[in-house]
Amino acid sequence: MRLDPVNAVSSFHYYMWNAWGEEECKITFGCAYKHFWEKWNSLASKSILGAAERFYAELSDNNRELLVNRAVALYDGKALREEPHDDDVYVCDACGSKQIEIQAWVDANNAEYLSDVDDDDTDCKWCADCEQSQNFCTLSDYKQRMEDWWKDLDFITMESITGLHETDYFSEDGLQSFVDACNDWWNGQDYDTQRELYFKSQS
Repeated sequence: MRLDPVNAVSSFHYYMWNAWGEEECKITFGCAYKHFWEKWNSLASKSILGAAERFYAELSDNNRELLVNRAVALYDGKALREEPHDDDVYVCDACGSKQIEIQAWVDANNAEYLSDVDDDDTDCKWCADCEQSQNFCTLSDYKQRMEDWWKDLDFITMESITGLHETDYFSEDGLQSFVDACNDWWNGQDYDTQRELYFKSQS
């Protein structure tokens, strides 16, 4: 990634002050994150002032690049960038959780990330919510699966899930007003609520 130096510096400092935490450390450094999180905590415990600069200084060139690229990916200077497209986000194929991990090759001497393991090997993929190995799929595919399920529900199930009642929606357009109300309810739920409802229905 070719970076504008001024933008990269601004993004880095804004990121470290506003977004940096254990979850971001995990996203940035993958399965080696515990090593870097311990390093960060050790530096920050002495003084939070200047901790970001000290942390950066102790990283290898490759890991510095990972950290700065993550900062620039989220922030353009100080402007928060758009979230990645659903086609570019992976989730657990079984439950839809974003809390997923994949094994990677890491240099044993300096903890630098080298590469992922074979993407086709399910045993190398892990879902923290399922607490077992699972395949991954894109977020867009999982959302489409949930939408297909929702559209195929009968009225009794819709009533049970939404708390709405078909008899309250008789109108000139038949039962369409009830369906519309249920769809509005469904679309008003966040992703985690939707996937929890969908996952329970598949159990």
